[in-house]
Amino acid sequence: MPNFMNEPLIYILLACYNGEKYIEKQLDSIVAQSYTNWVLLIRDDNSSDSTLEIIESFNEKDKRVRIIQDKIQSEVKGACQNFARLLDVAVLEEATFIMFADQDDYWFSDKIEKMISAIDKDLVPAMLYSDFLYADDNLKELPKNIQNIRETFSFPSFNSLIVQNTVYGCTMMINYALAQKCVMIPREAENHDYWIALVASGIGANIRHLEIPLMLYRQHGNNVSGNYHDHHYVSRFKRLFTNWEGLKKVECRRIKMLVAFLEQLNNELLPDNLKLLTGYLEELKGNKIAFVRYCVKNKIKRHSFMSTIVFYLVLINVSKRDTINKL
Repeated sequence: MPNFMNEPLIYILLACYNGEKYIEKQLDSIVAQSYTNWVLLIRDDNSSDSTLEIIESFNEKDKRVRIIQDKIQSEVKGACQNFARLLDVAVLEEATFIMFADQDDYWFSDKIEKMISAIDKDLVPAMLYSDFLYADDNLKELPKNIQNIRETFSFPSFNSLIVQNTVYGCTMMINYALAQKCVMIPREAENHDYWIALVASGIGANIRHLEIPLMLYRQHGNNVSGNYHDHHYVSRFKRLFTNWEGLKKVECRRIKMLVAFLEQLNNELLPDNLKLLTGYLEELKGNKIAFVRYCVKNKIKRHSFMSTIVFYLVLINVSKRDTINKL
């Protein structure tokens, strides 16, 4: 097991792809951290622009920046599996604490310092996550009315988490004990942060929310984690009518992830969570009205009334052929 020190070594994981426009600013913000005992593992997913050259230049200047390449470099496609490979490396090296960085954000200089001071130092699985501020393409902080679109969420219950994740990886710090439970993220996973949040909640990890913004969350058309427009009820309502098939595909993929999650974490889940998830997947196979009743009875809902209604409408219109029978 890793040994705790006064200033433990922090592993920062950054998965990148065609990020030449933004990644240099993000790397500058990490190098400028007030807490200096860190190592940054970067894995490039076969970028076709100058991203690799940029990270190589940082590696030459600062050996805390490490570029991870492996035998399956050409096989990994997508941010989730890119982060999954980095997490596997960090756990193999027994990283005491692990953070995740997106290529297009910007960390405040005290982000690591504040998070390492606040996270639980016991050896039980633990997660800490912070707030953030929305910023535009040029890292200019967006107005307060935009910031307020996203509520300050407490960590979702497992009941809510099986239908929606509201905690982004770029805000997380996890310890070695939790990371060990999260490795081998399957290809069915929607995102690495969703998987980690499911594991943390499912096994009963010690989860804390640091209610201060520690980074700028850049908004542009290619965000992987999300966009502030996604949180507005008008946007959700429009998507219901303009992207019905897309919403169905998202829910089908989520169901496949939950099936994989149950298979992989079956023996680790708290009894109540195991019962809840097993029942949820079983009810999906049967009567649609009974399924909705099960969700209502067990408080399986999203963070807002509107998004919960959209979720129910989509799920009751997803056929067995689309989901369970294909698993």
